[in-house]
Amino acid sequence: MRDRIDELALRRRELLLRSQQLRADLGESQRVVLAGLAGVERAYATAKRFAKPVLLAGAGVLLLRFVRRRRRPVPQLVKSTAGVLTWLGLARRLITLLPLIRAVIQARAARSL
Repeated sequence: MRDRIDELALRRRELLLRSQQLRADLGESQRVVLAGLAGVERAYATAKRFAKPVLLAGAGVLLLRFVRRRRRPVPQLVKSTAGVLTWLGLARRLITLLPLIRAVIQARAARSL
C-alpha cells in the first residue's frame, strides 16, 4: 500500500511540474500573440490618423479580394457574375452595419468632448 501512495505522490509531482511548464509555454505564446496584435493595432491607429474611414473600408475590401483569390481558372461570365454577386453581398452586409458604425463614431465624438 505504501508503494502505491509513493507512486501516486511521484506522479502528482511530475504532473505539477508538467503543468507549470505548460503554463509557462502558454504564457510565452500569449505574449507573442499579444505583441503581434499590438503591432497590428499600432498600424491601424496610424492608418486611421491619416486616412478617412472610407479609405480604410476600401483598403479592407482590397485586402479581402487578395486573400480570396481563386486557385483555378474560371470562365469570364462565371467570374464576372460571381464577382457582382460577391460585391452585392458585401454591400448588403456593409449597409446593415452603417448604423452601428455611425453610432460608434458618434459615441467617440461625444466621449472626446
